[in-house]
Amino acid sequence: MAAPPWRRPGAARLELWLPSDWPREGADPRWRRIAPGERTREGRGLEGLAPTKEVVVWTPAADTLLLRARLPTRNPAKIAQALPYALEEQLVDPPEALHFAFTHEADGALAVAVTRRETMDRWLAALAASGLQPVRLAPVTLSLPLAGGAWTLAFGEEEMVLRSGLHSGFSGPRGALPPAWLKAAVGEARSENRAPERVLLADAPADLDVAAWSEALALPVETLRAESATVPAASLNLLQQRYAPRGPLAGLWRAYMPAAALLAAWLAGTFVFDAIEWARLSRSVRADDEAMRALLLKSFPDTRAILDPAEQMRRGLETLIASTGAAGPDDMLALLERVLPVIEREPRVRLQGIEYAERALNLRLAAAEPEAESVARTLRAQQLEVDVQRSGGEAQLRVRAAAAKGSQ
Repeated sequence: MAAPPWRRPGAARLELWLPSDWPREGADPRWRRIAPGERTREGRGLEGLAPTKEVVVWTPAADTLLLRARLPTRNPAKIAQALPYALEEQLVDPPEALHFAFTHEADGALAVAVTRRETMDRWLAALAASGLQPVRLAPVTLSLPLAGGAWTLAFGEEEMVLRSGLHSGFSGPRGALPPAWLKAAVGEARSENRAPERVLLADAPADLDVAAWSEALALPVETLRAESATVPAASLNLLQQRYAPRGPLAGLWRAYMPAAALLAAWLAGTFVFDAIEWARLSRSVRADDEAMRALLLKSFPDTRAILDPAEQMRRGLETLIASTGAAGPDDMLALLERVLPVIEREPRVRLQGIEYAERALNLRLAAAEPEAESVARTLRAQQLEVDVQRSGGEAQLRVRAAAAKGSQ
């Protein structure tokens, strides 16, 4: 069918008209390239045809059956499942061999386009081989203009295409007089009170007898004027479900999928490592807490309830010192009174063991080197002698009272 002279305003795009049984040898699609500010270009054949972002493909009318259906759901997935069974009686091929595209109409019904899957696969494979990825694939029926109360009939090289509504129409053989299939369509529309007020002819032969057509159809027949023609934006697109275009984001996703997989694996590994480390530290904290509780009960057996072992140990020591009189600077209790508050102020330091021998405290701490050195510096500032030894993740601190000046 010749490229119609009308078009809807819009961005730059490439339109293709596929011939019947395409792709076959000797059948070249017609094309039209439209770009704002540029002259519209037309041609035939896909060889060397540069694609645009918007590629619209009009398919042969005879390859797609346009129907209507009503279903008690608006869920797209449920509609796609139910349509083959709802329309089965109107179909010749088995439903599993067909592709069902649909869109909602203003009255709540569904406009449905039924095409063989084998045909869809053939079209898309041939277009992809030419470097073309359409954003819209629709029967040529929906490319014809519409006017209020009118049907539009376009003349092709071998057939005629009729558009009878926003998402309805069909095709048939071409004839010099109104063919039988067109008369039957008008008669059926009259019986259902939906007959058109007139028929508009597009691309009609120059010698067509318009008066004879009007008499045969019992309807006004007029030649379509290009300046008054409009193409309504039909939303029925065959590229749905398994044929939906992937778009540029899908291409980016495929390109970055390996990196995304590595990132996901790294995140999963980090999560597992952190979970293991958290479990280990949790066990260590519980063990330290149990050790502190045991030390408190060993030192102060009269303790009835343990709420804060470190604080209760400090208060117990204060009470013991107060009841026994002033302690010597190198007594165990005196050293503990000076050492424990320093350790408590370091949140990353855990006291794991205390020994008192030779008038010195031997402290076993779970602490990194910077934290252990910080505790040692603070104790030295309190006039205490501190020796630090490290063993793995632990620090051994030997603390004693500083010797009085002049005494050796």
